[in-house]
Amino acid sequence: MKYVIALCVLLTAFLSGCQRPIPEQSLWEGIVQMPDNKLLAFKMHVDLTTSPASGYFLVGDEKTPIPEIIQRGDSLIFLFTEYGAEMHARWDGSRLEGTYLRIRKDTTAIKFSAITASTQLQPARADQMSVPPVGKYQVYFDKESGIDSSTVATFWVRNDTVFGTLIAPDGDYGLLAGQHFGRRVQLGRFTGWQVMLVELNQSFGNWTGLVYSRKDPPQGFFLEPRPELPKEPLGTRKTAMINPRAPFKFSGITIEGDTLAHTDARWKGKALIIDIMGTWCHNCMDEAPLLQQLYSEYKDEGLEIVGLSYEIKDDIELGKKNLRLYRDRFGITFPLLYCGTTDDEVIQEQIHSQVNDFFAYPTAFFVGRDGRVQAIHVGFKGIGTGDEYQHQVQEFYETVKKLLGKTTATK
Repeated sequence: MKYVIALCVLLTAFLSGCQRPIPEQSLWEGIVQMPDNKLLAFKMHVDLTTSPASGYFLVGDEKTPIPEIIQRGDSLIFLFTEYGAEMHARWDGSRLEGTYLRIRKDTTAIKFSAITASTQLQPARADQMSVPPVGKYQVYFDKESGIDSSTVATFWVRNDTVFGTLIAPDGDYGLLAGQHFGRRVQLGRFTGWQVMLVELNQSFGNWTGLVYSRKDPPQGFFLEPRPELPKEPLGTRKTAMINPRAPFKFSGITIEGDTLAHTDARWKGKALIIDIMGTWCHNCMDEAPLLQQLYSEYKDEGLEIVGLSYEIKDDIELGKKNLRLYRDRFGITFPLLYCGTTDDEVIQEQIHSQVNDFFAYPTAFFVGRDGRVQAIHVGFKGIGTGDEYQHQVQEFYETVKKLLGKTTATK
């Protein structure tokens, strides 16, 4: 009997030794299974030695933090409560296998797998004889209602990697990265908030493409070269105050649980940026560092900023949690208010009742010291747009300068 027990103990120890534990600190390379059997590549870094565990997704040099990581034995759970998404993965001793969930009324489930970068096979090198798309393009989407030409694109190459993004009237798609193979280019972005694959194909010198997003059917388009991107937002839509003489009215709950409204004394006689945003919105995340930078530089000269957050779920406590994560991620020191959900009836009552053609997150209202809206900036172009991002930064600085009555800008 003792022999049997000893043998069982040795066998258990042997089997346990064969099961490699989850790497505590590692760069992971993985794939997400997209529609039409397409594979979206991604990279992430996970550190289980910190308390709490931490990590980020990597697209080029851009890092998107993973808000919450939970380890339970040989399983990892990544939580994106702001976006209403989760990743559940199990370690089998050599790789992570799991499912990405976008939780809505019609929840999307997508399979993924990942292995440590040290064990990843080297990707096939790009065909150096081919010429990837470089420069600026008009994008023409094929839609049931006809051709939509309100989007542009920009692409560039660094080393063996192709970078780029598509820019719609409400903001860009985020930095995309990938490689070119012969007459084909695949660019991708996976950050927990975004699951996107753009495939380009060249024929007779022309580029056509497909955009894959989660499990939605791919959307086709073709590209037409253009010398530069437009300075003004694309399309014919124009967001404007219904009554230009009226103040923009708002009210919301702070992270601390207090109510703050447009009538609060802190705004009186101040220049004010009212930013309509959401913690689920990747363009809002691109804009947040710039707003904080402006606030840090100009708050002593009379600039105030307030973020009006419209969240996915009608849950005040979850909304305050998401705003805390958002605040801490970007080091925000101006007020963030939970104002409700993105449901049509809420937006109709609070925004459309005051604003013609509101359609983009974020939308920034620049308010003068007299309380009237002086300018409106629709959407936001992230750092992946290159020069377009820099021009936008300059525009924000110039607008703030005018609100404050300054004659020179610092940026």
